[in-house]
Amino acid sequence: MELNKLTVVQGNDLLEGAYSVTLDEMRLLNLALAQIDSRKPQPDALYLLYPNDYQRIYGVNPTSSHRQLREAAESLMKKPVTIYKPDIKTGKIRTVQLSWFSRLEYVSNDEHSAVVLRFGQDVAPYLYELKESFTKLNFANIAKLDTPFSVRLYGWLIKAKNLYGRRSGKAIEVTLELEWMREKAGLTGKYEDYRDFRQKLLEPTINRINANTDISVIWEPVKKGRTVIAIQFSYIDESCPEASKPLRPRLPRRPKVVAGSDLEGKWARRCIEIFAEYRTKLDAYDVDEKLALTDLRKLVDWYKVIGDKAGMKETMAEITARKKRTPAKNT
Repeated sequence: MELNKLTVVQGNDLLEGAYSVTLDEMRLLNLALAQIDSRKPQPDALYLLYPNDYQRIYGVNPTSSHRQLREAAESLMKKPVTIYKPDIKTGKIRTVQLSWFSRLEYVSNDEHSAVVLRFGQDVAPYLYELKESFTKLNFANIAKLDTPFSVRLYGWLIKAKNLYGRRSGKAIEVTLELEWMREKAGLTGKYEDYRDFRQKLLEPTINRINANTDISVIWEPVKKGRTVIAIQFSYIDESCPEASKPLRPRLPRRPKVVAGSDLEGKWARRCIEIFAEYRTKLDAYDVDEKLALTDLRKLVDWYKVIGDKAGMKETMAEITARKKRTPAKNT
């Protein structure tokens, strides 16, 4: 099983379906999906998932891989995926729950233990004989992600490549509403406070995607009044050889010193220098590429540290102008 050659392909209605899964369940599901040839009809044969493959691919403990695989299969069998289909006659949206699998077996043998399964007939139209409105994910990339939400978000972002093409060297923008993401990922009622959502879910997820996949993502909040209602993501496909957008630089950590000290000032000046170089590279790459609003706000803080009022004023004016030119977007 060569990971780099495996793909996970789903119809977009299924990709954007609403369901809640654990990490083990997500991993089992993708391991099964990676065995499908989405161009062909659903085969009569069943799919076999081996604990040894599960352990090797995901790096889980060999002594527990059998149990994890079996428990994930059994629990996922009971969890539906909800999709939303427009009714052609009435124009209303129908909520449809589908079962992932129609059959599940467990073969217990010291050498050839395996979970054996078949995808359900109702979910099959979103997995087989796909000709349009589908998204293909590189299995090696999603196998490196270690939270269900990071896998879901990565899939939603990659979907945009089908809509806009690879756009050599250009960033792809995707705006997703907070409530939409919570619903689709089975997180309704969780992370309701934006600060909680950002610190505990969004930022760690973006770090995972940037460190482990083929895309480089930046983001900024979209507000309605004073309330954050959505996130605008912008990413470059690093697997495209023409993509050469400068990556956001790593910044030195703030030293553990007293505010207003000389060391804090040196740190702030170094951060300003790094971002000045980054901005120059962005301009050389594409004059329409700008620093993210979150980074502009960091610049204001650094200018404040060193007492550069002119720098603060100029950057705050840029933030205000950018906000006026950026209307809130819907999913």
